[in-house]
Amino acid sequence: MYKVVCSGLISLFISMNLNANEISSYSLMKYKADFSKQNQQSKDALIKEYLKLKNLAQVLEASVMKDDVDLEVAKNMLIVDIWTNKFLQSYKPTTNELNELYKIEKPRTVAKYELRNILVSYENNADRIIGMLNEIKNKTEKKDSFIKYVRSVSNDVATKQNNGLTPLVDENKLSLQIKEALKGKKEGDIVKVNLKDVGTQILYIEKYIPEKKATFEEAKDALIDLAKRKAVTKEMELLLK
Repeated sequence: MYKVVCSGLISLFISMNLNANEISSYSLMKYKADFSKQNQQSKDALIKEYLKLKNLAQVLEASVMKDDVDLEVAKNMLIVDIWTNKFLQSYKPTTNELNELYKIEKPRTVAKYELRNILVSYENNADRIIGMLNEIKNKTEKKDSFIKYVRSVSNDVATKQNNGLTPLVDENKLSLQIKEALKGKKEGDIVKVNLKDVGTQILYIEKYIPEKKATFEEAKDALIDLAKRKAVTKEMELLLK
C-alpha cells in the first residue's frame, strides 16, 4: 500500500512538472529542514503539502487575487528581499576591502559593564542598604557585604543564585535608566534605579571596560557586515542603470 501511495505522489510530482529544487527550497524555508535528508514518508508529505500550496496560490492569483495591488506589492518586496539575502550570504569581502573600511570607519569597541544586582520592593529599603554599604570604605568588604544583601534580601531569583552577578554587557544594551545612573561612575560604586511596578534595583559596578579604538580583529565581524551592505547597495544601483 505504501509503495502505491508513494508512487502516486511521485507521479503527481512529475505530472505537475515541478522542479525538485522547489521542494527543497520549500522544505528549507518553511521547516529549516534539508529535503534530501528526510525519510521517504516525510518527503512524500512535503511534496503533497507543497503541491497543494502551489495549486492554491495559482488559483488565487488567477481569480480572487487577480489584479490585487497588495499581491503585486508583496511580490515585489519578496523578490527584492530574497535576492538581497542571497547576495549577502554569497558575498565575501576581500581582506583589502576590510582594511580600507577599517581605516575609514575607525571603529571603536562599546563600553561594557559587569554588574551585581539587588532587587527590593521599596525605595526606602534600597536607600537604607545603600547608606550602610557606602559607609564601608574597604572595597573588598563593601563587595562582600553587597553579596550578603543579595543572598538575604534580593527579590531577583535569577541573579540571586549567582550572588547577584550579571553577564558582561555592552553599554548600548542597557536600559536608558541604568545608563543614566551609571554615567560617570567607576568600579566599586553603587547606584539605584527605580523600576515602575517592580521595585528598586541596587547595582554594584563589578567591572567597567571603557570604550576604546577597536583592533582589526575586534571589528572584523562588523566590518564584514558593513562591506556586505555597501556591496548590495552598489549592486542594486548597477542593476537599475
